[in-house]
Amino acid sequence: MPAPVPPGFTRGPIIFSGPLVNPRNIDRILQSFWDEAGSYGARIAIVPTAAAGPELAERYRRWFGEAEVDSVEVLATPTRRAGFDAGLIAAAENATGVLIVEGNPLRFTGLLGGTPLAQAIRRANARGRTVFGVGAAGSVLCQHMISLGPQAVQFAPGLGIINRMALDGEVASDSDLPRRAARLTAVVAYNPFLIGLALDPDTGAVVYPDSTLEVFGAGHCMIVDGWQITHTNLAERAADEELTVEGAQVHDLTHGCTYQLDRHEAQQPRKTEIPNSGYEKFSSF
Repeated sequence: MPAPVPPGFTRGPIIFSGPLVNPRNIDRILQSFWDEAGSYGARIAIVPTAAAGPELAERYRRWFGEAEVDSVEVLATPTRRAGFDAGLIAAAENATGVLIVEGNPLRFTGLLGGTPLAQAIRRANARGRTVFGVGAAGSVLCQHMISLGPQAVQFAPGLGIINRMALDGEVASDSDLPRRAARLTAVVAYNPFLIGLALDPDTGAVVYPDSTLEVFGAGHCMIVDGWQITHTNLAERAADEELTVEGAQVHDLTHGCTYQLDRHEAQQPRKTEIPNSGYEKFSSF
């Protein structure tokens, strides 16, 4: 469950993204996190999630160093013992932005689930700090972490920063989109309280404290909302029988679109004269 918000605080933004691929788009996605985390005054903590994580973490550390943040630190977690390290816990509590690097979400939860470090990251978000999961690592932020698809969906416990959403971190090509929709539909059939989310590469979604999700970046964000499901054969179907779901809502959103989680409403981008072709790097816009 998300950590309770202490009196006088507001929960911080929660950011998801697809894999970061195109260098120009990487700058745009990371700058959005940089801005939410405090821009030049940001204190960034980077947490790797897989064997390849340290290499990616170092790449991001250099990026934020060039962005002239106040501080940036990689919280190496090679073993579960690291989750009890007082120095790493203090770094997470002091950070204004925590970046969980793309990799294996199950490794993250297996190493850090239930540790003081994981609790510190949850508390940081409850005290207004920004938490960002890149690629498959974004599923770690959810209480319900999708671990297998397409229709034989399994869940594993995630970090629990947010309990309303479940992220499908599998990268989908255009030909895989029906499978992605089927997998997210299965997710919300298991628990219609959940809102299923999937993101193209170089595409982000930020959830603000008022429960508004905003899409940014180069691609598409698919949302499957099960709150109006009227029927599913989930409990009765045979092992070889296809899943039937009636009433689920599917939304395909792009840059600037929003989705209000409490009202279950999608909205088009607000009209503006400001172009969205790119950001001026490190502008603190």
